[in-house]
Amino acid sequence: MRISITILQYDHGIIRQVLDVVGELLRSHRASRYGPELKEALTFLEQFVDRFHHAKEERFLFPAAMEECPKVAETLALLKKEHVQARRTVRSALRALEEGNVEKAERDAMRLVERITLHISEEENRVFPVIENFLAMETDAKLYEQYQAFMQKKFGAGYYQVAEAFANDIQDRVLGPGFFKGIV
Repeated sequence: MRISITILQYDHGIIRQVLDVVGELLRSHRASRYGPELKEALTFLEQFVDRFHHAKEERFLFPAAMEECPKVAETLALLKKEHVQARRTVRSALRALEEGNVEKAERDAMRLVERITLHISEEENRVFPVIENFLAMETDAKLYEQYQAFMQKKFGAGYYQVAEAFANDIQDRVLGPGFFKGIV
């Protein structure tokens, strides 16, 4: 295991938790009752996914991976394009909410949930295992340091605690405490 990959997978867990809440909210047709919470969740996803998680991948992991594992370069370019699509989709959903167009916001939010879920699956099942096989331990350690410095400078040392607390809170407020425990 490479710590640089494990950290990104940890991010994915937080992202999935919020995506699951948004997805369930949309599938159960309760978004109009939970407009402020939907906006909070989308705002969180914009920051955590795009400005934090995708930024770490694009600034640090992807360049290192392309250098040490050139066979993933084409796939990484596609993943970066998906990052751009996700950014546009979440911003479109937020804009639609602000304009009062709940129907468009719901469509965009559902598209976001579907795309990011597939994106995470692609990274975890196809891309990260290849990178882990080729990424030197020294590079991995350097990436970890870069991630930590980036988080500290842009988000604060306690950002993971803030993100986890938000994910748990939005889940409990929208779906009720223990919602997903009964499903598993």
